[in-house]
Amino acid sequence: MLHNFFSDYLVKLQETNQKWWEDLELSRAAANTPLNKAMQEVNLEDTAKLLEGAANQPAAMLKIQADWWQQQLQIWQNVALSANTDDVIKAEKGDKRFTHEEWQQDIFFNFIKQSYLLFSKTYLETIDSIEGLDDKAKERISFFSRQAINALSPSNYIATNPELLKLTLEQNGQNLLAGLEQLKEDAESSADILKIRMTNNNAFRIGEDVANTSGDVVFKNELFELIQYRPLTEQVNSTPLMIVPPFINKYYILDLREKNSMVRWLLEQGHSVFMISWRNPGAEQRDVEFGDYVTEGVAKAVSAIEEITGQDQVNAAGYCIGGTVLASTIAYYAAKRMKKRIKSASFFTTLLDFSQPGEVGAYINDTILTAIEAQNDAKGYMDGRSLSVTFSLLRENSLYWNYYVDNYLKGNSPVDFDLLYWNSDSTNVAAKTHNFMLRELYLNNKLVQDKGVKIGGVWVDLNKIKIPSYFVSTKEDHIALWQGTYRGALNVGGNKTFVLGESGHIAGIVNHPDKDKYGYWTSDTLDESADEWLANANHTEGSWWKHWHQWLMGFNAEEQVAPFPVGSEQFPVLGPAPGNYVKQVLPIRSE
Repeated sequence: MLHNFFSDYLVKLQETNQKWWEDLELSRAAANTPLNKAMQEVNLEDTAKLLEGAANQPAAMLKIQADWWQQQLQIWQNVALSANTDDVIKAEKGDKRFTHEEWQQDIFFNFIKQSYLLFSKTYLETIDSIEGLDDKAKERISFFSRQAINALSPSNYIATNPELLKLTLEQNGQNLLAGLEQLKEDAESSADILKIRMTNNNAFRIGEDVANTSGDVVFKNELFELIQYRPLTEQVNSTPLMIVPPFINKYYILDLREKNSMVRWLLEQGHSVFMISWRNPGAEQRDVEFGDYVTEGVAKAVSAIEEITGQDQVNAAGYCIGGTVLASTIAYYAAKRMKKRIKSASFFTTLLDFSQPGEVGAYINDTILTAIEAQNDAKGYMDGRSLSVTFSLLRENSLYWNYYVDNYLKGNSPVDFDLLYWNSDSTNVAAKTHNFMLRELYLNNKLVQDKGVKIGGVWVDLNKIKIPSYFVSTKEDHIALWQGTYRGALNVGGNKTFVLGESGHIAGIVNHPDKDKYGYWTSDTLDESADEWLANANHTEGSWWKHWHQWLMGFNAEEQVAPFPVGSEQFPVLGPAPGNYVKQVLPIRSE
């Protein structure tokens, strides 16, 4: 019966999925791109350094090998000889690859699991123990080695995964046929690397299911649309609140479904919220620069909000790279010696000092960046689908291979989840902007240097930021390492509050108080060391949103005012929220 399935499977592969074979050829061609060649060159250089370091400390290497052999023998004795399935080597906390009972109960699969985990642990410990490697090289070797090791996990293959093997036999392979259809569709909508669907992309409609908080577009230029949300209270706080989302993703991460929307919650607290919605750039926006997001983006939005509300200052919040743009705008105002148009600034998971970016740093070196710049210049943009996969591979087991197994090998349909839908709704980054970010911010860390970054004809200096600022980061953030964001907080002037939330880059920020899911840490002082700060910090249960709201209220008059008019004569309503820019999607096939 199984033999018949494989015959049918191969026929179906040939007759109905020719497109997949074409995509496979494109993938092979992509392996020869300058970027992949650059990464191979860097990996070869790093490997040579690794081998040289290992050769210089033979005693340490011999001990690691002896320890590995001893533990491997113990696994063999326990499982194969004694049928003892108690683990000698356990999976790390949070590793869900081996939770099926057969991994524990079946002797054969238990042996495979433990042997694989021991190999993984030993290999990475070997890299970590080699002396003489510079930290950056060691980080790159560890990161790319981990990628390869986890790609080879027995959980990713039918023959070595008891759950998959049983499922395939029970369903006579129909799970693989269903998975093949999903693989074909995903390949057609990917760029230069396979982007695996995390959710049902047809389950949500922008403006109806997500990004549906009532509002109006009151300003638009070539870079962004400005949304003014309609109040949900009879009186509002006197100072409007402007949110600057990252231009690498769409703004509605902060306006998902009603019970998961920060925007709606802020409106319910009496804030007058304005949101920037960035354009999804294509080749025609290749020359848009990082500084344009300041001068033609945030600065224009502030002017419009001031005119509409009649207020001469706003509270502002920036998320991720949106926070970097916000800080650059405040420093730009200071350099131009303009009045303080931003009363307070809040930064969500924002890097200002890029010396400690986290695992994304594995891609940051001159050889790889030169290849990325050439690729960006040729296209005019960095493809958002490639960026999305890159970020997913920073947590490859929970954000990539688990979906590979569920979708393609189990044949399951992706779940309907608003946050994952947003994550799949990719945005490009203009070539000049992306090149600047990688080289000048990540590689050269220019934003915290004296006369490091010039915007609008002036040098910006973060130390000139003197307004109160609120930094919130998350402990498990894999995109903006919280120790790195903490370093950024030390680089700005003024009164500073630092808050550390539980969970990661998205879930730790989109943490609605009604869910009461993740807590946070606070401290009255900022120590020189992030670890010192955490050791002295106090933990509080519940969402940091409430803490932030109380902080924001310190920059509003005690008496609330009547809601501000929607738009104005100078900035009339152009149409209902969510506007048009947020609805721009990437084409099926990247040319």
